[in-house]
Amino acid sequence: MLRILFTITMFSVLHLNADYEDEVRKRLGLCPKDDPKCGSQSLIVSTESSESEGGIIGRTGESVYNLGCAACHAAGLAGAPLFADLSQWGGRLEKGLEMLTNNAYNGYNAMPAKGLCMDCSREEIERSVQYMLDAFTLTE
Repeated sequence: MLRILFTITMFSVLHLNADYEDEVRKRLGLCPKDDPKCGSQSLIVSTESSESEGGIIGRTGESVYNLGCAACHAAGLAGAPLFADLSQWGGRLEKGLEMLTNNAYNGYNAMPAKGLCMDCSREEIERSVQYMLDAFTLTE
């Protein structure tokens, strides 16, 4: 009996995870994971280097955002403030770049550390935060 209950529980958890990933993909404008008509799209949009910025090495803020942050901030998942939505970022902006970077790098409330970009450096996370903050000056 315990084995049956365990099997049902594991099936439910795995099924929910697949549904969750498909929902994230849908909100980001990507095809469902196993859709043969779409080929093999990845949640990773770009990983280009930003060496042209005066010798700075690493990914740009935009590429880090697309790599990890967009999964929640483009759809508002887990309470994440939507990208460039000033009404949702109001109180957060007052914290400033350093505190927002610390929260993004270390994790804060439902936000996982590094926004799930586990190989991102602190500087890359800071660039992604700055990229999100720059979106407000572009949309005003």
